[in-house]
Amino acid sequence: MSFSYDVKEELSRQPSESCCQKAELAALVQMAGTIRIVGGEKKVLLQVQTVHPPTARRVYRLFRKNFPSPIQIAVKRNSFLKDKRLYIITIDTKYCKSLLEELGIIPQKESIELNKAIMNQNLIKKDCCKRSFLRGAFLGGGSISNPKGPYHMEFVTQDEDMAKTLIKIIDYFGLKSNVVERKTSYMIYLKDGDHISDILGLMGAHNSLLKYEDVRVLKDMRNSVNRIVNCETANLNKTIDASVRQIASINYFKENNLFDKLPEKLRQIAELRLEYPDLSLKELGQMMDPVLGKSGVSYRLKKIEDLASKLQSTKGELSNVSTKRNR
Repeated sequence: MSFSYDVKEELSRQPSESCCQKAELAALVQMAGTIRIVGGEKKVLLQVQTVHPPTARRVYRLFRKNFPSPIQIAVKRNSFLKDKRLYIITIDTKYCKSLLEELGIIPQKESIELNKAIMNQNLIKKDCCKRSFLRGAFLGGGSISNPKGPYHMEFVTQDEDMAKTLIKIIDYFGLKSNVVERKTSYMIYLKDGDHISDILGLMGAHNSLLKYEDVRVLKDMRNSVNRIVNCETANLNKTIDASVRQIASINYFKENNLFDKLPEKLRQIAELRLEYPDLSLKELGQMMDPVLGKSGVSYRLKKIEDLASKLQSTKGELSNVSTKRNR
């Protein structure tokens, strides 16, 4: 199962107060509900659809506790969802029209379009109800990516007012979200790992939060180790490259019988470099007597490189002149 599935399974088991149940149910229906008119008598039905069994059970229980009306559950396979089971909870709105109006699920006028409903702000006055509203929204139209990959949590709704309500609630808790408007829906999403953790805690998914943080800690540790290793590797490569250049310059003096003409301080550091080609500048300096700082070692070795370069350049010019004369 996916991490998102596990989060929803945990949320569907959360206990809640009566006021919170209505807030959660309002969000669930706004995110996953549709109103259908069937039959010649134009019977109005409210349906909530989900592929998540624990969410279906949650919706059923919330309706049973808050609406004294017949509830039907149907299960069918949907080819558009790779033959996953689709759970459809159906309730006849004539038994609970006033309560649906109270929740803001249908408006208090003749229109029966869900997205024309006005959200009942009294449902989300309390902080506990705001958290329950987020929980219902996530169960009805939310998802979260596996923390092993890029951090991402989203809520998808077709209702602009619902999108605005979600953004306000997330902002109320001091968290940052973004919204993308699509052709027929709005996606409210979070990318910050800390903020996603906070949302999980607010909704009551505490076990999922601990798992999420465990993965984040391991992931951050790996990233830190990789950065350190990359940095160490880069520094080591620089040390090796510099050592190769320095040894080549020192050998130039030896091969041309010029080594003894170098000043004693340069000869001393040159001998150490030849003997210990893998040591860093700092380590070479500590072997000097007296001890020499890193900058001092660097200066002397750079001096040897510069002198060798000048001699090689001069020798090349003399060789060119000699060649021209012979012609």
